Order: sequence, then C-alpha cells, then structure tokens
Amino acid sequence: MTGKKVFFYVGLPKTGSAFLRQEVFTKLDTSRVCVNPEDVVNVVQKMHASHYSPANIDAVKNAAAKAFGNIDQDIVLVTDLDLVGLAVDNFRRFEEITDFMKELFPEASIIITLRNQVDWLLSLYKHTTTGLDVSITEFLNFSGGKFNSKQRKDFPNVDALDFNFAEKCEYYVKAFGKENVHVLLNEDMVSDPEGLARQIEGIFGCDMVGNINFRTENKSFSSFGIQITLCKEKLGKLFGREGRQRKEDKILHRIISWLEQYDIGNELWRDAIRKKGALYAPAILLKRLLLRLRWDHFIRNVVDRIVYLDWDMLGKERRKILSRHYSRLNEGLRPYFKNRETENRYIATAQAES
Repeated sequence: MTGKKVFFYVGLPKTGSAFLRQEVFTKLDTSRVCVNPEDVVNVVQKMHASHYSPANIDAVKNAAAKAFGNIDQDIVLVTDLDLVGLAVDNFRRFEEITDFMKELFPEASIIITLRNQVDWLLSLYKHTTTGLDVSITEFLNFSGGKFNSKQRKDFPNVDALDFNFAEKCEYYVKAFGKENVHVLLNEDMVSDPEGLARQIEGIFGCDMVGNINFRTENKSFSSFGIQITLCKEKLGKLFGREGRQRKEDKILHRIISWLEQYDIGNELWRDAIRKKGALYAPAILLKRLLLRLRWDHFIRNVVDRIVYLDWDMLGKERRKILSRHYSRLNEGLRPYFKNRETENRYIATAQAES
C-alpha cells in the first residue's frame, strides 16, 4: 500500500528499547532509512485513537496513504512500544492491535526485543511502581505460596504467569510471515552489543553511520530506592499526610497527562519541539519540568546516582516458581537463540529437570 518497506519496532519495555531507539536506530543511514517521520507517527497515533476498531480502518488507511507520499527513502522505521499493548495490562490488546496493523500494513516487518521473564518482571516492577506504595508481592499478586491472576485494573499489578513471549512471536509470524519477524534478545544486547548492531544492519540491509555509544545505560530503579519509597509511604500514613500527598500527586499526574497530548514522549525535547512546532514548545517544556518534580525522578537522578544498591527483591521461592514456569513456555523461543549461554537464561530449569 505504501510502496515502501515498513518496519515497526514494538519493544517490549525494559528490554533495551531505549538503547535501540536512542543509539542504534538513529545511526542507520538516513539516505536509506527514514526513522519516525512525523506524518507516519501521526498515523500510528490515529490508529491508537481509533481503538483498533474495524469501523475506523478506512480513515486510518487514507491517512497512511498520504503520510508516505513525501518520504524519499525506500525504508521507513516506526518505533512505538504501545504497538504491542501495555505490560501492566498483560498485553491484553496484543492480538487486536496486531490484526489492525496487519490490515493497514500487510507487508510490514516487525522487530521485537525480549528478555528472560523472571528478570524482566523484576525490572518492570521497579520501573512501574517507583513513587507508589506497592510491594513486589502486590505487583506480582503473590500470596499463599503462589502467583494469582491480576485482580484490580486500577492498580499497578500483573498476572505474573501470563507473559508467554513465544506465543507473541508465533502470532507475529502467522500475521506477517517468518521472514518479516525479527526477534532480538536483551541478553545478546548486553553480552555483545556490537554483534547486535551488526544484526540490525543485516535486518535493514544498510550500514550504520556514526559511532554508537555502547556504554549507554538505562538502569531500573535500585532496590534501595524502592525501599526508601515504601518507607516514605509508611511514614506518610503514620503522620497523617497520606491523603494530602496522594491528592497532590493526583493533581500533578493529571496536569502531566493533559500536557502529554502536546509532546512526543520518546523524543528529546528539541526534537519534540521541531516535530510538533514552536507553538507547542511551552507545553512540552512545562510537562518535562513537572516530570522532574515527581518522586521517581528524585529517586533516579539523586538517590540512585549517589548510591546504587541493588538486591534480588524476588527472593528464592518466587524466582524458582517463575523460572520453572517460563522455562517450559520458552521452549518455543529456541529458533531465536544465538548461543547456548542465552538459551540457558530462558530454559535452564527445563533442561535441569529433563
């Protein structure tokens, strides 16, 4: 439909997505690859706004046809982590979104990054709940010696046993074809980032231009920072500030959420202003200033920079249950393992039991 080769990078979050978006994809030869052109990004936003309803497909198709008309390059890459759904919702709308994408871009290619679910869940917990009074047992719905299904939609928690990544990859393969689905593993990214960059060159069929900063880090919040947050919340309850603090946090959150419509969250502020226009500069700058007032910003940029203390908050019992469960499910990921070391990170328990 577009006359161009379209790639979608869909994440997942906490799998090295920031490194790829900021350091790797930006180094692709711009004479060959157009990354996140504004008009195409707007089409994807229209897609989200349509709630993936078949009734809205024609309107989004028309917008897509116009969006690709002014792009000179033959390859277009769009990065949007929401295209896989929301992690805290267990990617409930994954198939619905994928079917909508298939209807819009039937010949598109998908790039997805994965991470061993046990470590990924711990990182997701730290990323999602910093600044909130949520323990890891509440986030993972662990009680009575077992993991339970997600209970509350208005509360940051997940069904810890319902992240079958092999199933997601298989669905992409059925929709777009095996040759158009590219699975990258966080473990390979950490152990051999240069090799992973070469792998991406092969995916796009072009060289990188410029130097990649392979030392870039996007650490999760430390266990120490999480513990400080929990203590802060307990003290707030003790001194009767809980209600007032929550009200202030809600007001700040509402203001930031309202300003989101004028910003492009995954872009540097300069690029966001350039793409959205100078008219939106005050809203973009105000939103990013308010973000710095949040507790999680204080933890990341003050506490964790002074002292980064981390430990395994999962504990042996929970880690053992999760490892055994996902080792079996990850058998379906065998075609994507590049080496035995990475394979053992995903299915070591299954091997030990066989």
